[in-house]
Amino acid sequence: MTFPLAGLLRVRGAQERVAAERLSRASAERAQAEAAEQSAISSLADISAQIDDPRALMAMAAARSAGRSTLSDLQALVDLRRGAESEAKSAHVDARRELKGLERLESTHRVESAKAELAAEQTALDEIAVVRTSRREGSAA
Repeated sequence: MTFPLAGLLRVRGAQERVAAERLSRASAERAQAEAAEQSAISSLADISAQIDDPRALMAMAAARSAGRSTLSDLQALVDLRRGAESEAKSAHVDARRELKGLERLESTHRVESAKAELAAEQTALDEIAVVRTSRREGSAA
């Protein structure tokens, strides 16, 4: 006997795989954003504090300003990526939960089907034994 929700089980399996892929992609994007943020932080730290002339002072101030603006943008991006990763993780957990529920139903269905087949086989064997016994008693009498 086939599992009546087999089609739905396949769909849920596909949905879980898609959710896992999205989670993986979101995690990679978050890691990339965090790496870019760390790179910007180290670049800002590398800007020399040595000032030789007014033009160098202006250039250093402009570089720091641009770097801080970039860092601010990267921090916002990291926050967005973390939020996206959190949403993807939640979606994956939900998809996994739905899949596991159907897998448990399928497992229960298989056990019940096996029990029903064994019961039918036992009934058939019992009937054969009864018929043989009655034939032997009929021929002995």
